Amino acid sequence: MTPHHNAVLRPRAPNIFPGSYAVGPQVQSASALETSAYRVDTGALSLGKTDSTGDRVDEKRRLRLAPEPLPRDSVLIAPSDSWRDALRESLSLCVWTDPQLWKAGLIELGSSMAFAFTTGAIGVTVSGYPVYVLGPTLFVANTAVVSLFIYAFSTSTGAHINPLISIATMLTGLTHPVRSIIYVACQVAGSCIGGAFLRAGLGHARALEVHNGGCFLDPNGPVTVGQAAAIEFMAAFSLLMIAFGVGLDPRQKQLYGAALGPLLVGMTVGLMTSGTSALNPGYTGAGIFPGRCLGLAVGLGKFYSHDWVWWIPDIAAAVLHSLLYWAAPPYTREIRCPEQRNTSQTGSVVGEGAV
Repeated sequence: MTPHHNAVLRPRAPNIFPGSYAVGPQVQSASALETSAYRVDTGALSLGKTDSTGDRVDEKRRLRLAPEPLPRDSVLIAPSDSWRDALRESLSLCVWTDPQLWKAGLIELGSSMAFAFTTGAIGVTVSGYPVYVLGPTLFVANTAVVSLFIYAFSTSTGAHINPLISIATMLTGLTHPVRSIIYVACQVAGSCIGGAFLRAGLGHARALEVHNGGCFLDPNGPVTVGQAAAIEFMAAFSLLMIAFGVGLDPRQKQLYGAALGPLLVGMTVGLMTSGTSALNPGYTGAGIFPGRCLGLAVGLGKFYSHDWVWWIPDIAAAVLHSLLYWAAPPYTREIRCPEQRNTSQTGSVVGEGAV
């Protein structure tokens, strides 16, 4: 088909590298596997599928990986081609009863449980640090923790861990809605279990004193609920913009590589948390992990009427980010005609062609 003048190619599934938030090991559609837009087929060690067997062999030889194709019982459901297809597939019982999807959810539950406990314990440890030490300590600690968790679980589940990531990848069409729903439920459940274990280890008095190492906003403090919501929204939006840029744009894998992406995402989390940790007394800073905030609060058993501030701004940030993502996908190329000689003239591809 001859491209039209200034026509924009429909986005093709990005070649997502290991450690990315979107897919995990390998994905397959709820029906027959298709090679169309937003169908992703990434091996645990592969950089994505190619157009021919020869190209795939050449790529494997170049990377010295040559992984074997994963069996059917090791793949997860792929994102749908449209929201209409996603809603139709979400009503299918076979999708909800897919054992591999629930196994991935259990891994998300376990990783979220460990993540909530670890980060909560770090929060308790640094709660008495002076301000000039608190920020750098949180940056180093959160960078290390987030990066290690992504490295550990990226090839099994995609290492979402965070409901913000699961919701954002669903809205951008990179994660199937059923998978996102299962992930968010498992993440919240795991965080609650981790928070309960931390509270049991601290004792009620100590956990109450340090808010169980979780997210806290003093209702009588200098930071109002509106101010906290604004900070939470911008921190979550910044995290999504940077994380998708360094972890999902297929062009970045050649610049950063598969091993550096999770570290850059971890540094982004470290920047957001450390940069907002000492804005005002009575406010622990941006949460950007709503499941963790809820889980540590559940473990403590103490709630506030403004606890929505750890969820609603994050969801709003994911919605805004998805609108920008759909309006300007990072993996499209434009076809332009420098000279319009006649109506049948084809265009030239700008850059290296469509991804």
